[in-house]
Amino acid sequence: MITKAQAKQSDIKIIDSNEVLNENKNVLIEQLKALLPSVINSDDQLDVRALKDVLNLTNTTSNNQGYELTFAGKGIAKALADSVSDVELKVETAQSKNFDDTENVVIRGDNLDVLKILQANYHNKIKMIYIDPPYNTKKENFIYKDNFKITDAQLIEEFSLNEDTRDFLHNVYGTRSHSGWLSFIYPRLKLARELLTDDGVIFISIDDNEQANLKLICDEIFGESNFVANFKWNKTSTPPSLSDKVRTKYEYVLCYEKRSTGKKFNAGLTDGNDEPLLNSGNALGKRIIPKDKIEFRFNGIFEPKKYHNIKLLSKLTIKNGKSNVDVEFEGRSKWTQRFINNEIEQGTTFVVKTTKFSFRFLRKEKSVKKPSDDICLDNLSSDVISKTENDVETNEKGSAELVHLFGKFIFDNPKPSSLIKYLINFNCLDGDIILDFFAGSGTTGDAVMQLNAEDGGARKFILVQIDEPIDKTKNTEAHQFCTDNKFQPVISSITIERLNRAGEKIKAEFSKNNSELFKDKNARMNIGYKVFNTTPKPQVTQQDSSNENLILIENPRANALDTLANMLCATCKTLDSKIDCLIKDKLYQADNEIYLLANVSDDELEKYTDLKINLDGWANIDLQQYLNLGVGQRDNLTVVY
Repeated sequence: MITKAQAKQSDIKIIDSNEVLNENKNVLIEQLKALLPSVINSDDQLDVRALKDVLNLTNTTSNNQGYELTFAGKGIAKALADSVSDVELKVETAQSKNFDDTENVVIRGDNLDVLKILQANYHNKIKMIYIDPPYNTKKENFIYKDNFKITDAQLIEEFSLNEDTRDFLHNVYGTRSHSGWLSFIYPRLKLARELLTDDGVIFISIDDNEQANLKLICDEIFGESNFVANFKWNKTSTPPSLSDKVRTKYEYVLCYEKRSTGKKFNAGLTDGNDEPLLNSGNALGKRIIPKDKIEFRFNGIFEPKKYHNIKLLSKLTIKNGKSNVDVEFEGRSKWTQRFINNEIEQGTTFVVKTTKFSFRFLRKEKSVKKPSDDICLDNLSSDVISKTENDVETNEKGSAELVHLFGKFIFDNPKPSSLIKYLINFNCLDGDIILDFFAGSGTTGDAVMQLNAEDGGARKFILVQIDEPIDKTKNTEAHQFCTDNKFQPVISSITIERLNRAGEKIKAEFSKNNSELFKDKNARMNIGYKVFNTTPKPQVTQQDSSNENLILIENPRANALDTLANMLCATCKTLDSKIDCLIKDKLYQADNEIYLLANVSDDELEKYTDLKINLDGWANIDLQQYLNLGVGQRDNLTVVY
């Protein structure tokens, strides 16, 4: 092992995955120091009192603080998001499919740990997050046993808690209180935000139990100005009648942008139509007089001039049902000259509104439709022809999809793939990454593969699912399925097998239909996935004081792939990075960086003097050998833990 003391003594850069979250905070401190140097003290810590002075908030008291949601455990939930994870990734090649070629990723483990691991290599890289977290139904306990890693004395001292509150926090995940659920979701959302691209979006499925509280938490984490919509989704075609008051048929999908971009969401395409439509009665909408006025003809001859009014130069017959109406009128335009010129170049006709009637010409090509915040079958639009509310189905369809894939009933109320596909199309383009860290039955991964097969896209997914045991008494079919197929009876087994079967189904359907798209895009039809598990990180447990070279390591890595996966994370390389093996189990290359896992000869290493070299800090590597060799510069050497 290369000790940190050795690396520091040799002035070699160190990367420790344990320090990624601290490094992010250090970046923020440096930015504040550059902008407001007076608020950072000599220990490089934020001086809250100085910040209040700068912002003229010295008179702020507890009676005039801003509006926010408070709950028991909020301070600890915030601290939990910044605490260090003690796990890393382990490659599961046996569970993977097309491991060497795929760009999709499945990670088995607690999503809080996984979100921390991904901070280094997926920061600002995820275009869309969809999650369907456990709802706070108060029917059963959380399976996510978040460990605060803090003693009772520290709880009381650091957060000024009395013993009653401390005892409550120890039991909070067994009660499913509002505070318990919010303490659970808060650190995960805080970490998730950092993974989104600047124009990325997050969608969160939720029901009435926590919808109001979740909105306030998201306002705090993502910013109230970045709220997009609270979509209402028709979850069932057969709402239960057990309640004496209301038959609940809707759930919600809360949506936030990381930063408000003004970019429109794409909810499908409207049908192209060059037929005018007549509406009798008063004009619709407000008429705005532009700076530049225009004169035009509806017969296709366009003559731009500067007039105060729009004027028809000839009579126009407008077809309205079976009747023909001759119309000659004057009106006012809400468009500028530049806009009209651009629209006509694109072959567009346009809307004209008067005080007596209005009619509109649709673009001859299909145009993008904005989504409604009501995703239900009762709110259909007749001119929409592609992936829209029309195609978004209910939980019953989600269950039917699993039955079709597995041959039996597996889960209650899984989300239908059509809902996820609809949301993905809002903002995701070819090559974007979609993350779901409550993967469940794997609907999000299935939806991504379906979309790619339909349009030849190359979207990628990352799914995270904890190894939640399947209760044999509550879910007999799923448990029996796992045991019959020699799978571990945990939810992640269903996640992975659903991806396997859904991918094969997609491939078979396109092959059967002799699809030209399938032929052309076969190489891009990505139905594979790399599977990783989470495992305890290596750590030094004992160092013999009489022999500094004798170091005992607990949880050593089993193979080169495990080492490479974690070195990729630490050096900000995504898990789908292409790795070239230069010397098996010893030397590898990803992009323009070398990864050294064991000693190699001087002759071999001299071939890469122009590249950055990353040394595995846990391996038995002679650091001095490379320093004596004079390979590259010290700036090109990094020891990775």
